[in-house]
Amino acid sequence: MRRCYTGTQIRAAETPRLEAGDGPVLMRRAAWGLAHHTLQLLATRGRTYGSRVIGLIGKGNNGGDTLWALSFLAKRGIAIAAIPINTTTTDLHPEGLVAFRRAGGRIVDEIAPDTAAILDGVFGTGFSGSFDLPGYLATNDLSLPTTAAVIACDIPSGILADTGQIPGAALAADLTVTFAAPKVGLLAEAGSQHSGMIRVVDIGINDHLTAIEHPWWIAEIPDVAQSYGTPAWDVHKYSRGVLGVVAGSAEYPGAAVLVVNAAAATGVGYISLVAEPPRGKTVADKVISANPQAVVADHLTDKATCVVVGPGLGQTRRAKEATGAALQAALRLQIPVLVDASALDVLQAEVFERGFAALVLTPHVGEMRRLTQRLAPDLAEHSVVDQAEEFARRFGAWIVLKSATTYVFGPHGVRGLHPGRTAELATAGTGDTLAGILGAGLSRLRPEDHDFSQQLFNTLSAGVRLHSMAGELAARDGGVVVSTLEDYIRQAKRQGLE
Repeated sequence: MRRCYTGTQIRAAETPRLEAGDGPVLMRRAAWGLAHHTLQLLATRGRTYGSRVIGLIGKGNNGGDTLWALSFLAKRGIAIAAIPINTTTTDLHPEGLVAFRRAGGRIVDEIAPDTAAILDGVFGTGFSGSFDLPGYLATNDLSLPTTAAVIACDIPSGILADTGQIPGAALAADLTVTFAAPKVGLLAEAGSQHSGMIRVVDIGINDHLTAIEHPWWIAEIPDVAQSYGTPAWDVHKYSRGVLGVVAGSAEYPGAAVLVVNAAAATGVGYISLVAEPPRGKTVADKVISANPQAVVADHLTDKATCVVVGPGLGQTRRAKEATGAALQAALRLQIPVLVDASALDVLQAEVFERGFAALVLTPHVGEMRRLTQRLAPDLAEHSVVDQAEEFARRFGAWIVLKSATTYVFGPHGVRGLHPGRTAELATAGTGDTLAGILGAGLSRLRPEDHDFSQQLFNTLSAGVRLHSMAGELAARDGGVVVSTLEDYIRQAKRQGLE
């Protein structure tokens, strides 16, 4: 798992070094890293010596970093220039401006058509408010050459480093050279679509970063292998996980099929579909047709190690009764329960006080807002991400908030995110597939393990990553067809193991 931080957290980690008078050292380290990665990118595009690089410079430290970087580039034969943005030359970072001018840099008011790279150094991680950099450039007749690479200093200007939101507009970077650690703003929401490739430069504050409480975590491919990889040689079908599935209805029988398909592809050992009459016949026939290894029963088996409840159940009285029975069984067996779709609307506040081994909710944005409105109305004015994080803490639940950026929140402050990598997963049924993946992963866990909470968080985060990997593979083959996504889950697992 890889750590990332909000801009606020990064600034807190920098503070001891700044108070010790190390600000100039940190700035030059950052600038050297920016110059280094700029040279590397230019080299991949043909040449470095003699290339022209222009910096868009703001008046703060981000502008100072960029001016210093330009001065280092000049020593490698780069022709350097700078354009003050939304400020004047006299307000630019003093030491950075001196270094820039000593290196032969010029302040200009236009972008030469043969410019090889644009360094975006207008705003950094402390930015708040709204700014439209593309609009500013257009208003001032500053046209970017179509062949010029856009390289952001720390973060593309206009992105909120804590959230990834862009209140105004930002230049989409080909490369972001960020300092100390990845920022949430580069990986979440609209920010993730503007950051391009991300390269991290160590500036010497790692000791202070590791002391920061509640960083954000991102699952990487090795984490998929860790949580969803090949089981030990001596396992059997029950020790690989027994997943109970309470899903599907006469109106939505396909939801149960998708959950079971995904769980089977993920590698669960045993699947038991709970299908009571009268919905049971329709749902069971479809599930068994697609997965003959699944077992159909009218109640949850005592061998179950996890239960998924909700996908395609609908809003009928019987659906609500089925949800209640599944929750009661999970409580009695002390196994994780994953609640999705219409089952979320059945939850009442008292459910969270019962003492489940783990209660995992997987709402999309609309469902999260409805949950909040019913059970925590005082949070209604907060962002949906903040709602999910506080809901998890307040109610002792685990929440996987499904959106373009998917978030994972635990009851004790642990939090993760996964940037959206393909819009192809924004289609009906992919949430059912995710429920099957996560259910299969959770069924392998043992609540009695001392590190159960950490395993659970890793499993949820890695499961989201596995789901995304499958979507990316499907997109390369022409697009996601949810009924075939199980094939790409298997491919993604193999990719993780390799």
